[in-house]
Amino acid sequence: MTLLEAPEKTTTATRLHVTVLTDRCAGCQECVIRCPTAALAMDTRRWVAEADDALCVGCRQCVRTCPFSAIDVDGPLVVTERVERSPSHPAALLGDIGEIRPGLPDWAAALAEADRCLNCPDPTCVRGCPAHNDIPGFIQAIKGRDLDAAHAVLRRTSVLPDVCSRVCDQSAQCEGACTWSLAGGKPVAIGALERFICDNAAVPAPARRSQDGGGLSVGIVGSGPAAIGAAWELVEAGASVTVYEKDAQPGGLLVWGIPDFTLPQAVAGRPWEQLLAAGVELRCGSEVRAEDLDRLLDSHDAVVLAHGAGLPLRLPVPGADLTGVTDATTFLQRARLALERGGSVASLIELGIEPARVTNAHAPRVIVLGAGNTGMDVARTARRLGAEAVCVDWFDRRFALVRPDELAEARAEGVDVRFSTTVLRLEGEDGHIRRARLARTHQHQAGKRPKVLSRGAEWLPVDLVVMAMGYRIDPAFSPALPGAPLRRQAKGLADRRWMASGILANPASEFAQHNPVGRLALGREVGLTAATVPFGPRLWAAGDALVGPSTVVESMAQGRRAARAILLARPTR
Repeated sequence: MTLLEAPEKTTTATRLHVTVLTDRCAGCQECVIRCPTAALAMDTRRWVAEADDALCVGCRQCVRTCPFSAIDVDGPLVVTERVERSPSHPAALLGDIGEIRPGLPDWAAALAEADRCLNCPDPTCVRGCPAHNDIPGFIQAIKGRDLDAAHAVLRRTSVLPDVCSRVCDQSAQCEGACTWSLAGGKPVAIGALERFICDNAAVPAPARRSQDGGGLSVGIVGSGPAAIGAAWELVEAGASVTVYEKDAQPGGLLVWGIPDFTLPQAVAGRPWEQLLAAGVELRCGSEVRAEDLDRLLDSHDAVVLAHGAGLPLRLPVPGADLTGVTDATTFLQRARLALERGGSVASLIELGIEPARVTNAHAPRVIVLGAGNTGMDVARTARRLGAEAVCVDWFDRRFALVRPDELAEARAEGVDVRFSTTVLRLEGEDGHIRRARLARTHQHQAGKRPKVLSRGAEWLPVDLVVMAMGYRIDPAFSPALPGAPLRRQAKGLADRRWMASGILANPASEFAQHNPVGRLALGREVGLTAATVPFGPRLWAAGDALVGPSTVVESMAQGRRAARAILLARPTR
């Protein structure tokens, strides 16, 4: 095998060495055009790649993008330490709803983190972001200390940067797709930098950008992230927008589904304050049922279905109908009111949830079925109401759908999280829940249903059971949305641009919790594309209504895509 060795320059300082296998190199220059440090060039005499070890930082973008496996990089990553932020848990948890995740403290920290960005020529982080934010673009603006320019970059793809920077699971999206992460290291703290922009410069309000929507009347069902994205895009184009929301206040899960300690109300409410000021008409307390769609289409030129997946999943076990067994939506909505009133678990009785016994003898115990992100929200809220909280999830910890930071925060706040555990039955006295029968499970691999084990079952005394296993969309809308919810799974061979970017080459990095960030990102393109296609004459869908339970950023991006499709089609009644 013939080797073309890079010149020995500063390899002793960095211990990095790049090897090009010349009998494999085809001179395609894929590595050259994607190297962020210009460490690769072409030997024009032999038309093969050559490397300069002194310029290499070990990101291994060349290794991932070479179609012939002709490059090897040996040595550590040359990058400074990531600026980490530790959660600030309150000294007294009871009743405290203050935000616990701090932002970057100052410009020095922001600039230090921004300097870690390689400004990759083909940035995989952008593909990993469901909204395709120009991440290198806003980081370059931060380096220039220009927050207005940073907001201008973000505005091209996002209207919820202050929200998404707090609630996105960046490790499985943009940060998991960062070139440092794909190389096995710690990525740029993209979420922290996005939040720094919003913490230090207000998110700009909607501004008229075109007359493309002039004369159009659009009705939007729901007021969550998908609706916000659609309404924002439409009102900036001059369209007349009416939003129909069944609840008493807008925002969807931003308001009722994410606790204040993760997403403060001032941040969650900001988008609707700005949309209302921009002229969007909001009709709260207006539930739209499937049979109302024809009437709505008669009233508007186009309709966007952006209602959330609001039907909670319930575990079909004996005793599920006992008093004191409820769902996550009901609990979170009413617990928010209880906390706003400075209450405790006892005050939940007034709000319609009845723990079996709330006495001074012991703290009530809440058992949460599900240890995903919603389950963590429920359990941590219960702790702030003075209750003991136990989360059970039948998935193995390795495959559980929970953010590592949220899991660590929950455990630090005293939540007992038990993976590989399920509930067999619930029992009560006088119609009230008293105890739960728990069993152990075993799961061999992700995607396979766990097996319930016959040994090791136990009884756990409990005062309140909250089912937090997820949600589904209302099947009543199925005739209007045939085929929905769509599977976010790309079929066939990936597009050449995706293959060449290198995001698919490292399927599951450690920082990304071993999630296949490339495949997940490619699968999200299904929803983004489908959001542009009407389901029927003048009827579009986005967010949960289109793909089932989805993330905030994903829903917002689909809403914007649906709105742009309407502006392009200009449908009329």
